[in-house]
Order: sequence, then structure tokens, then C-alpha cells
Amino acid sequence: MPMPQQSLVTALVALQFVAFGWRLNREITVGDDLRRTWLPLPDCLNLLGLLAVVLFCVVMPMTGGAHPRLAYTTLSVGYTLIAFHPFGEAAHYRLFSKAGRSVYLNHLNGTSGDYPWITDQEVISVILSVILASVVGCYTWHA
Repeated sequence: MPMPQQSLVTALVALQFVAFGWRLNREITVGDDLRRTWLPLPDCLNLLGLLAVVLFCVVMPMTGGAHPRLAYTTLSVGYTLIAFHPFGEAAHYRLFSKAGRSVYLNHLNGTSGDYPWITDQEVISVILSVILASVVGCYTWHA
């Protein structure tokens, strides 16, 4: 089995960087308003995916430790996670409900006075994306 085409790896790394760059810009703006900043769970998954793709699809092949099956599996899981990243971000901002984030305005995360790190919609979205990425990864590994 040959290694994945480098253009697929490059495109995925670019998408992952763009998604993370958007988050950094967002959190810088929030921090400038003297509000608490953090990385939501979808962005943590994106960073893990980025690290895995760089390690298994770029670094290992460059050092002679190429494992094509692992590279293809990592690439397919990475593409699955980045495909569902916008849904996770939308769920973080509760865009799938009529009330949106206004549900937190009445009782902001107990006494901390800020939005929660993870929302109920986000938990569901992340679980679904991890399950789907796992299924895709298993399929790719055994194909």
C-alpha cells in the first residue's frame, strides 16, 4: 500500500490550521474584552487531529518510518473530524436551538459569571463526530 498523496495531507493540515486560526482570533477578541478564554472541545479534537496527521503522515514518512495503513487511517479520521468541526463549533454556540446562548444569560454557569466550557449540544456533536471518525478509521484500517 503506497503512502497517501501529499496533496491530501497538505489540504487537511491547511484546513486544520484555518479552523484553529479562527478559534485563536475569536479567543483573542474575547480576552481583549476581559472575559475568560478557553479552547472548546471541538478545537481540542482538531488539534489532536492536526498533531496526528503531522506525525503519521508527514514526520514518520520523512524519517523512514512510513506505515501506509496508519497514514491512510489517520488521514481519513482527520478528514472526518474536520468535516464535523463546524457542527461542533455551531453546537458550542448553541446555534441548533431557538434560545441559543441566551439560556445562560439568566444563570451564567453557577457563580462564575461566564459561559460554560461545553454545552449539551456540543457534547452530542462531539460524541457523534468521534463515533463516526472511529467507524471511518476502522473501515480504512481494514480496507
